[in-house]
Amino acid sequence: MRAFNFFKYDLRRSMYFFLLSVLLFAPIGGLMGCSMESLLGVFSYMAFVVMVMPTSLFTYEQKSDCGFDGLLPATDMDKVLGRYMLGAVCIVFQLIVGIITCIVLEAYTGMKLSGLGVISMVFIAADLIYLSIAFVFYYVIGRNLNPQIRGTILMLPSIIIWVVVNGMIGVMGVTNDLGFLTNLMENKELISALALLVGVAMYIISAVISAQIVKQKDYR
Repeated sequence: MRAFNFFKYDLRRSMYFFLLSVLLFAPIGGLMGCSMESLLGVFSYMAFVVMVMPTSLFTYEQKSDCGFDGLLPATDMDKVLGRYMLGAVCIVFQLIVGIITCIVLEAYTGMKLSGLGVISMVFIAADLIYLSIAFVFYYVIGRNLNPQIRGTILMLPSIIIWVVVNGMIGVMGVTNDLGFLTNLMENKELISALALLVGVAMYIISAVISAQIVKQKDYR
């Protein structure tokens, strides 16, 4: 329950991101899908939004903010779990936004999307794995760095990964039905499910590690 209070606190601070996801990011994702002639481009962009959305909360946090955190009756694990809960909600929300965007594009462009179950599992797994690593890294950095420098450090990995992924989609010629991936991975459902399990396990382990990092610091 105390972790949920921290989740609500982070949710209020990032609410504008959820609004932008509907008003701005979804249309941009739709344009990405059209330009790449693949609805996978939509999910690629929404995954990028997930990478930025919860991690942006680390950008302008200052060490002086620990006064507020310290007043709240909660353990270090509660504080960390609140942010991890936000990350999980972001993943689900952006996946839903991506699916709705694809449905709209299918109606107006004729592009088709198959293998939604596999795509959803890969989307969730990839974001969980990324956030598992990113959150630990960001908690290690802490609040001592200049906000502008910290913001650059936080943004750069997600931008690089997004560019690489989109480059791979273009080079490999992935089509709306997953193209060669469908032919290459006969057990794609099983592999996607295993990737999802790995992502969930990493996310849980990451939360425990982050809580230990916070415990060694005098600020969250």
